[in-house]
Amino acid sequence: MVSMRNRLKGIGEPSASHKPLAFRASFGRRTPRSMRMALDGMTDPAVANWQYLGRTFKSENTADSEEAQGMTTDGSKWYLSSNGSKRVVIFDDQWNRLFTVSPTSTIWDEMWNDSTRYDDKDDWGHGHDNPHLGALCVHENTLYVPVQGPRGVWRINLTTAAQTWLHPSRLPDGDLFPWCDIHPSTGMLYTANYHTPDALYAYDRDTLQYREEHNVPLAKPAIYLDYVQGGAFTDRGRLILVRDSYNALFCFSSLNGHCFGSRKIGEDWVEVESVTVRPWNLHGSLASIHVFELDNDAGGDDCYLHCFAIPDPSRL
Repeated sequence: MVSMRNRLKGIGEPSASHKPLAFRASFGRRTPRSMRMALDGMTDPAVANWQYLGRTFKSENTADSEEAQGMTTDGSKWYLSSNGSKRVVIFDDQWNRLFTVSPTSTIWDEMWNDSTRYDDKDDWGHGHDNPHLGALCVHENTLYVPVQGPRGVWRINLTTAAQTWLHPSRLPDGDLFPWCDIHPSTGMLYTANYHTPDALYAYDRDTLQYREEHNVPLAKPAIYLDYVQGGAFTDRGRLILVRDSYNALFCFSSLNGHCFGSRKIGEDWVEVESVTVRPWNLHGSLASIHVFELDNDAGGDDCYLHCFAIPDPSRL
């Protein structure tokens, strides 16, 4: 029989701050509604044993691979954000390009107007790299593309094709929106500081109103956590982060920020940009974690999607 006390110990709980422990309320309602799913999310995912399976997607020397910033999936399609082409590219499972989405003239104007909010010393003011797209996510048939300059989120409704520019009501930290993802239980949009992320910052996904009460502190992992360009939640409430310079992968509990583990990856890779989660059959093996790499090439950038298998994908 599963012991809740033992599972809670797996994420360092209960702590003094959670006495008495009201299971969902004590964790900001971030636990899945299924008790079994929540408890599975407290087990050790054995990050050190995640096995590299190989590379699947690649794009080389194209306008979209130039400064490509991330790739995500909704389970049936793949979405790539590119700073080279300043657009999102959508692929099917056979890597056929289905269509692309670029900012409308209205969105461009709103981004440009927002960039004037920053002084001339800000790296993300007016400039050739503005807007600077980040690692995107997809939720309920809507794309959320984080933008580091000007800081905000470009939202694309895939059903209606409507586009919206969302400006954050508050920036509690400096270098936000290198990535974003939607929490599977609360529906909050989260991002973190690129340079030294010590917390997840929560926003309403429809308005980008800052929701400080939903923030999650992050415990310090064994590998130093900085230069984080991508993050993704799992259904059971884990958070996976990736960093570049050197390339590494981290797994946290989004309940309380407990770090399950970290490991270096891809020593010969150039720059890890993002991570996403999806069951995928690669050469007869089940891959669950997909890490997106940008190869900064003098002759034109290349990008690749690398796959990892984990010991027990049913508990991811």
